[in-house]
Amino acid sequence: SRGDLKYKVARRVIELLKEGKKGLIIMNAKKETGYMFADITLAVNEVAAELGKKENLVNMANIDPELGLPRVRQHATYIMRDFVAHGIEIHEVIGGMDEYPIAGEKVSELIKTKYSDYDFAVITGVPHAIPMENLQHMELISVTNGPRQVLPLKEMGHEHVMVEIDLHPKTLGVSEIVESEFGTTLREVAKEA
Repeated sequence: SRGDLKYKVARRVIELLKEGKKGLIIMNAKKETGYMFADITLAVNEVAAELGKKENLVNMANIDPELGLPRVRQHATYIMRDFVAHGIEIHEVIGGMDEYPIAGEKVSELIKTKYSDYDFAVITGVPHAIPMENLQHMELISVTNGPRQVLPLKEMGHEHVMVEIDLHPKTLGVSEIVESEFGTTLREVAKEA
C-alpha cells in the first residue's frame, strides 16, 4: 500500500494548524533517511509560521551528534546545521540516528511528562518505534519509507499514514536536507489554502 493521499493529509495538517491545535513534530529516522524526513519537519514549521501558529509546535528529532559511529554523527550534525539555517528550533533531541528504538522510548517518556495535552503528532522515519500508550489521545500523522508499514501503523492507531516512495535513491550520498514528497505537497496545498 502507498498509504494515504498526501494532498488530503496536507489539508488536514493545515486544518489542525489553523484551528490552533498543539502539535508534536517528531523525526525518529534511521541514518541518512533523515535527510528527507527532516524536510517534513521544515515544511510543517514553515506552514505553521505562515499561519502565525509556529508557537503551537514542539519539534523533536533523533539527531544527537554525540551518539553512534562517526558517519552517523556526521548525518546528525549536517541535519542540525540545516535546521538552524532554516530557523527551526529542535526543542527535544531524542537520541542518535542509529538508535531509533531507544529514541522512541524517550519520546514516549517526554510526552507523558511534558506534552500530554498535545492534540496531534506528525511522526516521520520509524513511527512504530514510539510506543502507543502515550500517543493514544492524539491524532497521528505518520510518514514512513516502507509500504509494508502502512497496515501495521493503521492497526496500531495511526489515522494517517503516508509513504515516501523513492526515499533511498534520493538520500544516497547526500549531506543536506532533500525535498520530500509530503513536504512539497504541504507547501503547495498551503499556498492554495
